[in-house]
Amino acid sequence: MSKTSVDERRIHQRRDTVLKMHGTADEGGAVARMVARNLSLGGLYCTSAQDFPEMTRLAVRLMLPVAGYGKPEALDVEAVVVRREQITEATNGDQRYELALYFTGLEETAQRRLETYLANT
Repeated sequence: MSKTSVDERRIHQRRDTVLKMHGTADEGGAVARMVARNLSLGGLYCTSAQDFPEMTRLAVRLMLPVAGYGKPEALDVEAVVVRREQITEATNGDQRYELALYFTGLEETAQRRLETYLANT
C-alpha cells in the first residue's frame, strides 16, 4: 500500500515532532523510554528500546512543551500498539522498535492540550 493511500485514510493530520516520552504496559511494569517522531490527535509514531507486541495497552506519558514556557509538562494518555517493526541501530547494532500507537480514552483536557500543541507546531 502506498504512503498516499495511508495518508488519505487518516482522520487526523500528523505533525513531525521530537518528544521525549515513556510508556508501560501494566502497573508496576518496566518503564520504556521512547521518542515520539510524529503526533496527531489520534495517536503517534515512536521509537523504543523496549518491544511491545501489537495490541498491547500502554500508559503513556508525553513530555509536551507548553507555549511560553521552557520546561515541558507531562501529558498522560492511554494507547494501544497497532503496528510494530523491529529495527537494528546502525551505530551500535542494538535492537530498537518502531511503534505506531493509537490513543484510547483520550480525556477532553488532554485532547485540548494536544490540539493547542499541534496548532502551534
